[in-house]
Amino acid sequence: MAMDPVKKYLGREALVELAFTDPNASTEPGEWLTIGAMRGKEWGAEWQTTDATTDDSPNLTQENLVTYKSSEISFDGLATKDTTKNVDAVEDFVNDPVGNNSETGYPHVYLRITVPRPNGDLRTYTGTALLTSFRNTAPHDDVATWSLSGNSFAYTIATEPAGT
Repeated sequence: MAMDPVKKYLGREALVELAFTDPNASTEPGEWLTIGAMRGKEWGAEWQTTDATTDDSPNLTQENLVTYKSSEISFDGLATKDTTKNVDAVEDFVNDPVGNNSETGYPHVYLRITVPRPNGDLRTYTGTALLTSFRNTAPHDDVATWSLSGNSFAYTIATEPAGT
């Protein structure tokens, strides 16, 4: 009996790219930039609810109504002197979106996250996000790091077969 190959993947196999302007624009589309020197990558959605429990709720069970869906992103990596990792560009954009040609005047970006699936397929999360925080950390006796967070990651999910 043949053993199935391992169907897990390491976080370093997740690719995070962003564009400061619409990469699908008909005139001068934005360029997807890979954010390099990354370590942690976290994204996802969560539904918000409001308590709708009353004195006649069945079996003393809390009832909730759905209000909105929220989503957050959080990435971190090692500080590097290599400007090709695009970390400086992201920091500049968060600190001065208008001066860096933001389409909205805010640090709003196009984001694409790609992760592997079985048989070489790729699952891609593509959408827009509001970058809300960029931080540098430079401890006295350890490696310097950076972190990026945001919300409003309105995305679609697509799985593409290998080779497309």
